[in-house]
Amino acid sequence: MRGQLDDLGLCFNWDREVTTCLPDYYKWTQYLFIKLFESGLAYQKEAVVNWDPVDQTVLADEQVDESGRSWRSGALVEQKLLTQWFIKTTNYAKPLLDALEELPEWYGVKAMQANWIGECTGCYFDYRLKVNLYFLLCFTLLLFLVLGILCVRISLPPTGKLHACLSGRMTQPKNYVIPSSEIENGLNMYFGLFLKIIFNRIKFLLFRPFRRHLADHWLPVDVYIGGKEHAVMHLYYARFLSHFCRDQGLVAHREPFRKLLVQGLIKGQTFKLADGGQYLRKEEIDFTGKEPVALSGGPVEVTWEKMSKSKHNGLDPQEVVQQYGVDTVRLYILYAAPPEQDILWNVKTDALPGVLRWQSRLWQLVTKLRGARELGDVPNPSLLKKKELAEAKKIWENKNYAIQEVTAHFTEDFLFNAAISRLMGLTNTLTSAQVGVLQHSVEFEEALAALVLMTAPMAPHLASELWAGCSVLLRGGEVLQQSWPIVDPQYLEVPDFVEVSVLINNKPCGKVAVPLQVSKDVSRVQHLVLESAVGQKHLSERSIKRAILSPRTALINFLVEE
Repeated sequence: MRGQLDDLGLCFNWDREVTTCLPDYYKWTQYLFIKLFESGLAYQKEAVVNWDPVDQTVLADEQVDESGRSWRSGALVEQKLLTQWFIKTTNYAKPLLDALEELPEWYGVKAMQANWIGECTGCYFDYRLKVNLYFLLCFTLLLFLVLGILCVRISLPPTGKLHACLSGRMTQPKNYVIPSSEIENGLNMYFGLFLKIIFNRIKFLLFRPFRRHLADHWLPVDVYIGGKEHAVMHLYYARFLSHFCRDQGLVAHREPFRKLLVQGLIKGQTFKLADGGQYLRKEEIDFTGKEPVALSGGPVEVTWEKMSKSKHNGLDPQEVVQQYGVDTVRLYILYAAPPEQDILWNVKTDALPGVLRWQSRLWQLVTKLRGARELGDVPNPSLLKKKELAEAKKIWENKNYAIQEVTAHFTEDFLFNAAISRLMGLTNTLTSAQVGVLQHSVEFEEALAALVLMTAPMAPHLASELWAGCSVLLRGGEVLQQSWPIVDPQYLEVPDFVEVSVLINNKPCGKVAVPLQVSKDVSRVQHLVLESAVGQKHLSERSIKRAILSPRTALINFLVEE
């Protein structure tokens, strides 16, 4: 796997690698579990679970398909009563719900978490016990308790001795102690997520799961990247454990993540038996006929599903890299769709030819510059004609606009497909430049340098070659050693009107000029856009679910029903 990641040009610090199956790691998961148990938050009870009779294991709801079959074995899942471990996360329901207000950039996920946690409104009552006149504090959502009816669940100790008096109507049950050999113990698969995040930052540990000063330095995590399917699992348990660790004095913060990037899935073509639901490998299918069938002769269902080993629909990155090149694969993934949308892995789409053409044009652009400056002449702007000066100014404006847009896409909304589109636009502007502009325009060489630098994070190998080819610009060092380009101060001078880019479901559809004083008011900008020609053309007959305004990048994104 390391070789595959290296082939894709991905950089990881392997000194921080976490191996969750090793005792040096999972002993700290056990440490946290003991702390939960000591705090009265971990307990056991019987529950009906999804049981795979083939793999002899418990399945989460997400691991059972729509036909009621196991995601791995394809067996019909049974409902079985087993003793399970439970974590009393409800004790933290209210702080977890209230803290969602401190997470303004958790778009779409906050509502899912709030629905999962549920309402935390109710009443506290003091009930005087008849035996010793002590008060019993009870929190309830149930109105009938006001009438004096109270049911208290008692957990009997394994010793068999109950230090309490029972009324004549209640008898102590017999044979209620379950032998440990019969208990199906296990922790939820998401339990150790929060610890994994901290452990990944702090490698050398002693007698505690993490050192307080290092945890406080690195956390909260700046950006959490994960699919929306984890909104009420990974994220919920990570938040719960973070709140718990804060109360235990292990960390200073309550919330583990500042910002979310909820990415979609890369789905692969999936084949499974129509009758049994068992997933098949491509080698087990006959494609010679009109419709694919299993080699055994049975009919096959063809769908697009999340890539996974169990579904045999994964893709070896090395094969794709060898066929198309590493930077082409990277650009294809980033350009095919916005990060929150799913991608059906099919390189026979417009996205792949698009990024191939763009790479070729970048190469031709640098070659064109080298040809224009082959004599080593220093640019002399005084030789530019009036028309060429106007073109140089246009290049300067496009460069600054591209820097502003791409920087925002990299740091704010993570729309890498839009960033590539903006860089393609700057490439078009530079490609159409006249020879005189290439030879004597400082604006051209600065724009080309910025273009290569902004391409580097997404296509580092190509950008490195392009930067080496730009040696005529007399810029030393490798491309990845350069500073990120910044917008010229003159470009940021405040205008009377702002050109707001209008997007519909993340797709650009035009621009609308709005007065500067209202450019940060989402309702007024939305009103002006709807009244404009762009709004009349694209939004007049569509149902708008939400409008997201980014004042910094002068962009408003309308989410509408398709």
